Amino acid sequence: MPTAPIAVHVNARSEMPPSMKQQTVAVDFDGVIHRYSRGWQDGSIYDEPMPGALDALRTLMERYAVVIHTTRDAHQVGPWLQERGFIVTLDEDLPVKMVFWNTMGALFVTDRKMPAVAYIDDRGIRFENWDQALADLQRHVGA
Repeated sequence: MPTAPIAVHVNARSEMPPSMKQQTVAVDFDGVIHRYSRGWQDGSIYDEPMPGALDALRTLMERYAVVIHTTRDAHQVGPWLQERGFIVTLDEDLPVKMVFWNTMGALFVTDRKMPAVAYIDDRGIRFENWDQALADLQRHVGA
């Protein structure tokens, strides 16, 4: 089934330092928004959203500019989000690479790590110091 074209929103303030614009939060896709219950399969987005994920994104979008970061092709993720009622901008469709994303009301889908005040990710290890980070990694992955 064809989907509507992905909207492109370019904010003229996109090159401004974060302190001078809207704060941004970055959210991982697989395991945070997409349930991802069977891990990577054939590359398809096969699951429904994580419980509460869509409402949480809408809540975040009321206060922050929101970046969706993923290792997937943005042309897969964008339509999936669009089918669930979100306005989406794809990094790879913009004529210039954005340094910052500060547009509220639209999700920015990228495979790059964008500047943000927080990163919501199911596989992250919070860094406070190296001893703590290595110990947390050991607990997380074992061996």
